[in-house]
Amino acid sequence: MPSIHNNKSTSAPTSAPSLESLLAALSKLPPLKPTAQALLDRARSILTSGPPLSMNVELVAGQELPVAMHTLNQGAVWACLVGGGANPDFEDRVLKEARGEEPRRTEIHDKIRNAFSPEAKCLWFLCRKFFFTLNIAEKDGECYQFTEYEYCYHHHMYMGRLFMLDTRHHTALTRARMPRAIEVHSNRISHIARTPKGLWGWGTNGRSQLGFRSAFDQFVDPTRLTFPACPNIAALEASLPLWEKHRMVTGVSMNGDATFILTPVGTVMAGAASERFVGPVERENYYFFHPVAVPSGFVPDHIMHAGLLNATTVILSMGDRQMISGGNYCGRLGLGHDDDMTRFVDLPFWVDRIMTSAFVFTVFLGGRQLLFAGRVRPHITQSGLLPGFSERDKCLTATPLRFPERVKRFFSAFSRMIWVTEGVTHYYEDENRTIVPIEAIAFNKCPLRFRDSTGQWFKVGDSDGVAKLAKCKAPKWWHDITPVDVAPTPQS
Repeated sequence: MPSIHNNKSTSAPTSAPSLESLLAALSKLPPLKPTAQALLDRARSILTSGPPLSMNVELVAGQELPVAMHTLNQGAVWACLVGGGANPDFEDRVLKEARGEEPRRTEIHDKIRNAFSPEAKCLWFLCRKFFFTLNIAEKDGECYQFTEYEYCYHHHMYMGRLFMLDTRHHTALTRARMPRAIEVHSNRISHIARTPKGLWGWGTNGRSQLGFRSAFDQFVDPTRLTFPACPNIAALEASLPLWEKHRMVTGVSMNGDATFILTPVGTVMAGAASERFVGPVERENYYFFHPVAVPSGFVPDHIMHAGLLNATTVILSMGDRQMISGGNYCGRLGLGHDDDMTRFVDLPFWVDRIMTSAFVFTVFLGGRQLLFAGRVRPHITQSGLLPGFSERDKCLTATPLRFPERVKRFFSAFSRMIWVTEGVTHYYEDENRTIVPIEAIAFNKCPLRFRDSTGQWFKVGDSDGVAKLAKCKAPKWWHDITPVDVAPTPQS
């Protein structure tokens, strides 16, 4: 528009007279071709009404925002940008965590760098709406990451949109092709999302823990979960409205290579060692979800699920009734026998938490007692907490551990046990004992280190009796020592 262009001016007119003059000049232009006329009309609209905005704009009755990317809701904006290659990991947390877990796996680090390139962060600065969306997604979004040996899996979800990276199969953050997720349950290698259109599962499915068969090491893309061997579940799902299928699920528990799904009409299970929970099934149907074997009318509202394969312990609760099943090697379920399990049976003692689910023994927390069942390991014998039992004995009935004073925290594993009393931490590993003069809340094994309630870490030096401590840096990983309130047992 040479007739009104002022080549000596370097700024846009801001005063009312100059804007009126510009509008008057524009109004005298003859009609243009459609594309040019649309641009001119938009310029005139901005001059008279201001530019289109999307943030903190009060809309009057009947007014709608213009159709543009910057007027989409934050979840849609975030998904568009991440899907277009924007890097949402501003602090490089994915790479830092992978380095911490597997510092020598440089090939994994390189794949993460390529997927989360620094240059792709700049896309969030194209406008204030994009940057605002990034900050909100950082605060309200969810992330999950698992790194082991030769690969790293990471997913990032905001407002139901989930993007994932499996370094064995993806070169960039990849959108999970499924309805928007309400919640996601993850177990290292397998994942299940509850969505308004049903359940979707993805990841590694080597033991059919997603309810269908696939290759052992194959990465399964998001797949709709179905229940062909569970007619009650299938009928319930079919009866729900199209966008309310999530109501069929009251709970999901994924642990090891097994999945349990709680519903208002019963509980189903798929995965490893399923015969312990559902009874015998036909080989051709082995890979599906099956109803768990419980008495008629028992519909659990809570599940405790711990341990892997033969060390699995599962407790289902319905009000004040509990049932148990799992691997019962050495009588580790505390039922008074060491027979194989083919269904859930009533639990003869109350359990609030499964503290340890090891291959040959289990430790339960019930009220203010810690109960032991299974084969007695050397550290159990040396601790003196289970009088009357010798090393390698089978304790078939759940028996309380006898502590001389109140226990504040507790940790147990296959070859070690820790308990914390007033001002002291007791550590037993195999036949070795260490007494630490602090109330530890976490520990690391190699070398032996403990953290106190202030967050300070201490390294344990060689000593006889009470350990000598020296302040040290925090390790890269550690185990928490679980808070408990266990009553002392009168000593004879």
